[in-house]
Amino acid sequence: MDLMSGLDKFGLNPEDINDLYDDDKEAATGDAPVAAAVQTEDETDFVFAKSVTCPVCDESFQTLTVRASKVRLVGSDDDFRPVYKGIDTIKYGVTSCPHCGYSAMNGDFIHVSTTQIRLLKEQVAAKFKPGSKALPLIYSYDEAIDRFKLALFSAIVKRAPHSEKAYICLKLSWLYRGLLEQLAADSRSTDSKALLSAQKAEKYYYEQALDGMTRAVETEHFPICGMNQDTFELLLAQMNYKLDHLDVASKLVARVLISKSASRHIKDKAFDLKNEIIKKIRDVK
Repeated sequence: MDLMSGLDKFGLNPEDINDLYDDDKEAATGDAPVAAAVQTEDETDFVFAKSVTCPVCDESFQTLTVRASKVRLVGSDDDFRPVYKGIDTIKYGVTSCPHCGYSAMNGDFIHVSTTQIRLLKEQVAAKFKPGSKALPLIYSYDEAIDRFKLALFSAIVKRAPHSEKAYICLKLSWLYRGLLEQLAADSRSTDSKALLSAQKAEKYYYEQALDGMTRAVETEHFPICGMNQDTFELLLAQMNYKLDHLDVASKLVARVLISKSASRHIKDKAFDLKNEIIKKIRDVK
């Protein structure tokens, strides 16, 4: 599967950049699964337009941002994907400049060095073909996926750490999961091809996320992706379990369970996962 298929409409060619996790580069600087709330007309109540200035091209634009005071968390998947009532907040996790194409997760958008700005101007802004600059009322899953792919492209260009690229891939996987839930909830949806494509994309980006996060543990210091070591290792254990890497998942769970720094909540989650791994191994046999 093409890592960033669909970016050609923005004038960007993924073949112009190196692999996602190119080690030859130096950095330039749950609870039980819960059905996600599908997109509804009420989603507009949870977002507002925020003005932003792009650090790459210095142009101002507006982006949709979640009203933190209005959303209500109803649960999370085992791999920490948050589920809110009435809105999938993940769709609003990227800031994307409609003028030059530079995109990043909201918390990383303004944090670019002089060297990174030069790279982004040369490899993104110089080739970017702007689409409609009109701000929609909400972001659809297709729009959100495009924005995250632009963020992934930008992260590779600016030589971001493995963890940043991996976290974008994880969010992309979660977006495809949300899209699948939306398609499943839509009784009018009979497009089996769209379902199959989304299923493949969800797994593909999940695998890319696990690869990058595993590399990040070897090269970066905690906290990684905003998580301490115990929480991050539990996430890795959950991801390995979902991808049937049961040996790796078992070792990670064991480390969390004997950790002196892990919270009771994290250890409880690790113990539950341990039981799930044992059950899965027995079922395989």
